[in-house]
Amino acid sequence: MAIALTVCIGEAATRKALQIDVSTNPSDGDTLVINGVTRTWKTSVATASTQIEIAATAALSKEKLFLQIAANPYTGPLILQSVDADSIKLTTQVDGALTYSESGSWSTFTLSTLTVTSAYNVRMPITVEPAATRITIANDLVTAMASATGAFGTTDAHMANFASLTGSQTVTSKTLQTGYIDSLTSRNGSTDDNTSIETTAYQGIHFWDWNNQNRVYSIRPNNNGFPSVFYTYASATANTAVATSDANLTLNTDALLNVASADNRYLRLGAANTATDDLTVSGDVEFQGETYIVNGQGGTLTDVTIATATSIGGTIGSLSGGTIASSTLTSPTLSGSVTLTSGGKLHHARYDDTTVTSGNATLNPYSATFVRLTGLTADVNLVGIEGGADGRMLYIFNNDSTWDLKIMHDSSLETTAANRIYTNTEGDRSGTSGFNMGIFIYDSSASRWIMLSWET
Repeated sequence: MAIALTVCIGEAATRKALQIDVSTNPSDGDTLVINGVTRTWKTSVATASTQIEIAATAALSKEKLFLQIAANPYTGPLILQSVDADSIKLTTQVDGALTYSESGSWSTFTLSTLTVTSAYNVRMPITVEPAATRITIANDLVTAMASATGAFGTTDAHMANFASLTGSQTVTSKTLQTGYIDSLTSRNGSTDDNTSIETTAYQGIHFWDWNNQNRVYSIRPNNNGFPSVFYTYASATANTAVATSDANLTLNTDALLNVASADNRYLRLGAANTATDDLTVSGDVEFQGETYIVNGQGGTLTDVTIATATSIGGTIGSLSGGTIASSTLTSPTLSGSVTLTSGGKLHHARYDDTTVTSGNATLNPYSATFVRLTGLTADVNLVGIEGGADGRMLYIFNNDSTWDLKIMHDSSLETTAANRIYTNTEGDRSGTSGFNMGIFIYDSSASRWIMLSWET
């Protein structure tokens, strides 16, 4: 059973209502355009969101039209109704826009404008309404509730899953999935007013493994009463009754990060490794996982291998006897000479372009140096090249054996002057029977690409 609750929104306004009569069965390709959105009648539907299936009769096609709009509502939303065997009606929200047109001669339109009070009936259960209409109704109800002066009681049944913003409330077995807690006081019976997380003697804040089976790390007081980080996976199985005599969790030498006193801090990797003020390391140091060395002043890394690194910032003053192997340098600036030995190779990754096909064309080489044109379907006049930067080299190869690539000298057909090309003859350069190759360099002072070589 559905009940109706009238919600008054405001003063008098207007609604537009459009009745669409499917007077004759549509033909394939006929259209319906509502508020600029086109739906197309098709004997076979390929795209359900924009196409309407043509049925055997006009009346059956009207049903197909109704179902298609119900599944893919017009924005607004427009309210959809079935009027009779041949007709549907679309009604706007208050003061909403409604334009319409068709192609073909399948329909009759009747548009009416209604003066209404800005109110509508809310029917329950709300699921009787189309999905888009349900959203509008729910939003209006929330807006109306914002004007209320009363409040829900924290003990009301429908507030069981909500924490009170004021007053006292017990929240049991709830998980904060995302977000922040700016201030938290957990006193365990303490009456002080400090914001803190307090625990029973020698307890702590514990971090569990992914399936909450084992406690892996604990932040808790050591036997001097200062906070330390302990590895607890193999040494503790319970959160209770951890006493000061428990050597696994209280000795300074067992802490991963240990505070022995207010000004005496230790990083514990083993009994012989200490760090006081400056960090002194005896023996090898192995970093596992993500490692950051920040603001190193005058330090030297000797006989060091960096297997992989996402980012190495700063300046490498010199690389003496070392090798940067199989690495990618992004946007580097090299000053001084670069020497390639007889065994060295300089590789330019190839970019296969399929967008240059025929006629007048502008090439976008993206970040490539070597571009192979693979999409020619006719002769091409290359009038410009995008992405010019001072000194940038570009190798362009026409991979087609039939269609020619012609380089146009300073062509006005390229509307962006900085994309134009100066040939080495100050005239257009043509090829013969495909397989053309050109080498170019960009000159920012001329704002042009300069042809260095052309092979036909």
